[in-house]
Amino acid sequence: MIKLLFLFVLLTYQTTPQSGTAYYYTNTAKVNFNSDAPQELIKASSNSLRGLIDVEKKTFVYKVLIRTFTGFNSALQREHFNEKFLESEKYPEALFTGKIIEDINFDTPGTYTIRAKGKLIIHGVEQERIIKTELTIKGGEIVFSSKFTVLLADFNIKVPKVVHEKIASEISVDVEGILKKKILQE
Repeated sequence: MIKLLFLFVLLTYQTTPQSGTAYYYTNTAKVNFNSDAPQELIKASSNSLRGLIDVEKKTFVYKVLIRTFTGFNSALQREHFNEKFLESEKYPEALFTGKIIEDINFDTPGTYTIRAKGKLIIHGVEQERIIKTELTIKGGEIVFSSKFTVLLADFNIKVPKVVHEKIASEISVDVEGILKKKILQE
């Protein structure tokens, strides 16, 4: 029941579910980010990335709550990440929604490199992005992984001069997880 509710919530961003349609979903994918600045390396991650692919329409939606990121070098650093930089009270989630460019048969096992084109929304700012992703399809599951960068300035994330040498202006992001197949029934 919870999984179907999750599917419905995610699909409201993108499409209306239809009976018999195949979807792949995850509630526990991982997002890692690294800020490699001259004076400090900051690493954090979340195991709470939720995602969904509508096989028929080749559409997708991925969402992570900002407050689910852990790691950092200190509790104070995590607090500043949430309160001063990402403003997670005002902008509680990051979202990537769009369409898979390549034609792909999700019933054919194999490893594929695809391009996901869509809107990446971070800190309330929407940016059009194309993100390469590797998919391995096998036995009703898709293992996926992707690497990309985020420029803080593109998303109006301001870094005070006093900590400018400790926070990189370009953040590297890795995403990975397993999507499981589900046929939506009425």
